Amino acid sequence: MRKALLLLAICIVAAPAWAGGGLSLFGSYAQLSEESEAVGFGARLSFGSDRWVGDLSWTWYPSEDSTATAAGYEDSLQVIPLDLGVRLFFNSSGSFAPYVGAGGTFFYTNLDAGSIDKAYGAYGVLGFNLGRGSLKFFAEGIYRWGETDVAYYVGEQVVASSEFDLGGYGANAGIVFSF
Repeated sequence: MRKALLLLAICIVAAPAWAGGGLSLFGSYAQLSEESEAVGFGARLSFGSDRWVGDLSWTWYPSEDSTATAAGYEDSLQVIPLDLGVRLFFNSSGSFAPYVGAGGTFFYTNLDAGSIDKAYGAYGVLGFNLGRGSLKFFAEGIYRWGETDVAYYVGEQVVASSEFDLGGYGANAGIVFSF
């Protein structure tokens, strides 16, 4: 987690050197698993041209609002996805710029009572930027997919374990500062 935040901070400081770069701040809603939904916030660093951009996104969802059933136990789930991917803009010169994108996701996960592995997955995104100049509004729909293993222990003994599906549909909306 600390390494990911350090990498994000370094990228934000170095971003003006990349042409077509930008920083997005957004609110987010996501389905974290089949039973769990949460509202959070995030940041995205973009670099590239007007048509293709590479993205590094970080989204935080609190654990107290989300419960999940894993290996037969009700537990509080926290998921912090770190996404790395690309987007293709279809009308980059206009005030309405729709885009599609895809990439990989690292899920930093935590359960209050159980043991859960970190997971890797994928995501797809469909959205638009609205506005001209260096400050724009954006909204997007996103789908994340991933799987991990969950286990519950009594002492050293595993009492329950299962595979756990992470991700689902979500939405992000916020502002973009272009460099």
